[in-house]
Amino acid sequence: MIRSTAMLLMLVCGSLVYGQASAQANAEAPPDARTPLEKQLAEIRDVDQLKQMAAAFRGKQEFLSEAATWRRLSELRPHIGQIKVEMAAAYAQLADRSPAYNALLGLQTQGYGMQLSDDPRFAKVADTQAWDYITDALKQNLTPFGEGKVAYTLPKQDLLIESLAWDSSRKQLLVGSIRDGAVYRVGADGALTALVKADAKNGMWGVMDVAVDAKRNVLWVASTAVPHFKGYKPERDLGRAGVFKFDLKSGAFLKSYLSPTVVGGAFSMTTLALAPDGVIYAADGVNNAVYQVRDDQLRRVFHATTLTGIRGISATADGRTLYFADQERGILGYDLASGKPFDVGVPPHLALAGVEGLIVWKDSLLVVQNGMQPARVMRLLLAADGRSITGVKPLAAGQPEFGLPTLATLTEDRLLFIANSQKNEYDRFGLLRKADALQATRIFSVDPNFASDLAGSKPTGNEPPALLKRPVVEPPAKK
Repeated sequence: MIRSTAMLLMLVCGSLVYGQASAQANAEAPPDARTPLEKQLAEIRDVDQLKQMAAAFRGKQEFLSEAATWRRLSELRPHIGQIKVEMAAAYAQLADRSPAYNALLGLQTQGYGMQLSDDPRFAKVADTQAWDYITDALKQNLTPFGEGKVAYTLPKQDLLIESLAWDSSRKQLLVGSIRDGAVYRVGADGALTALVKADAKNGMWGVMDVAVDAKRNVLWVASTAVPHFKGYKPERDLGRAGVFKFDLKSGAFLKSYLSPTVVGGAFSMTTLALAPDGVIYAADGVNNAVYQVRDDQLRRVFHATTLTGIRGISATADGRTLYFADQERGILGYDLASGKPFDVGVPPHLALAGVEGLIVWKDSLLVVQNGMQPARVMRLLLAADGRSITGVKPLAAGQPEFGLPTLATLTEDRLLFIANSQKNEYDRFGLLRKADALQATRIFSVDPNFASDLAGSKPTGNEPPALLKRPVVEPPAKK
């Protein structure tokens, strides 16, 4: 079990405030002690520019400069593990063990698992007991964890099912198909029965997400015109998207709320969140905006140009707060009363890149995270004010049924999520790469109460080491 050091805490700790990254990783070095390159890098906030610089330094084998660039990127994107891998590799090629090892230890404590023993970039630092200790621990993090199971196996068809919602009024699962532009009821055996389908009357396109308002007998659908939709016609549909309202019981079309028509503009309604008062929120994950349907009108709530891609979104039980996940920046919040966003503080060793599914549940956020290796599902405990995460309860990680897990829904006592999204089996033109590569979509089920608490619960012997509280000891000394 890897145990963190004070230096490691400094390296992996970071805060996130809407585009303002933490400078904590460089806190020990006063500005005057920085090299000219470090001073230059500190002024750069453009992630793509920094990646290009790192690649250029690598091409010239200027590994110290490359490492400094990756370190700056890690300040701006503390949740992305691959940045730390690249930084460690640059230091390793300089045979500089200490920063290389610390970067990898940071990854391990964040829960990343990987196989590095065969990576030739680390050959110059792979000659110590500490190296063996670190690589064994990273490999151990790939071990499957949790006691969930597959609840439904859907037909192996060209449907591209990417969303799901639980209908509590009928105790039935609904799923949405991007290919067919349909919402299906799911039988106990996984058989599908169409409830609604895109047609000339409703004008819908591919189904990106669904939400059930059982109290008001409403089915909400986020739909976007994408090439993957079989009825897509670019001359008519390019850039179109909207939120669609249906009768939950009969599937009858009620109304559509379409995105604005802007010359040269494109919209993409990708995920939905239902508030307790019946207001529906829809995220445009391409333009990083959130809309709401209230009083029978669609209006924009906010537009955050500094984000990299909004995915999961969920409203609190009191209807005052929206939480949403950004692909690279982790989880953020939005105060609906004040109209102001806020950062959600995270513990030092928690990485939240690639959160797809996000649901507010009791005092927690339930998240499905595919931006990790291994992919995982977690319960994140919220502080009383909802502005920070105070603990982590792992629910499942690295299960053999996982491929690319994505959006989730809650039943009365289970969290259901798509375990193996098939979207990577299609190219950017919406064409299926290889029909025989398609898998049956699996809906995985976990108990949100199943967990071991990061903050010191009694060990059961089945906890993933990287997510538990650990006493402070040093790894083995160098040879």
